[in-house]
Amino acid sequence: MNKVIFLIFIAVLPLSAQETADTLTAQRKIFTSTAYRKGVKLNNSMLFDLYSRSKAYDAEKQLKDSRIIIPVGAGVSLAGLALSAGALVGTQHTEVVNNVEYTYFKRPVVQLLGGIGMMAAGICLMEFGNDKRMQSIALYNKKKKFDALQAQVGLTSNGALGLKLSF
Repeated sequence: MNKVIFLIFIAVLPLSAQETADTLTAQRKIFTSTAYRKGVKLNNSMLFDLYSRSKAYDAEKQLKDSRIIIPVGAGVSLAGLALSAGALVGTQHTEVVNNVEYTYFKRPVVQLLGGIGMMAAGICLMEFGNDKRMQSIALYNKKKKFDALQAQVGLTSNGALGLKLSF
């Protein structure tokens, strides 16, 4: 009985190590999220290649969406910052009252509020894009875990009949 348990333990130990070696880990910061595989930082092209090789189409779609949303959010934030700065600077006007010249600055409040709203919307878009990137990593890991659990009876690489597990 002890020999059977020992053989099962030796057979299962390498399988569990292989399952976790191919998964992705993510590190999330305030405006960025980074994917790592075996401690190596992956850029977008590496992620697309990995997703296409493993046929993780849902993860690939989420990553494509995030690649569009993040730069758009940054652009909207910068436009809102420029709009707010223009509103805060204002325009200089001069009025003459009782033969006394008064200089003042006209600052449009609606333009300032619109700029602040655009900055907030841009930040939300960037965070939504990063959420999509994190979701793509989670979908890839879920697919790898699902693929690892699928067993098939067939020929092994040696030509013998056996149980095939893909990792």
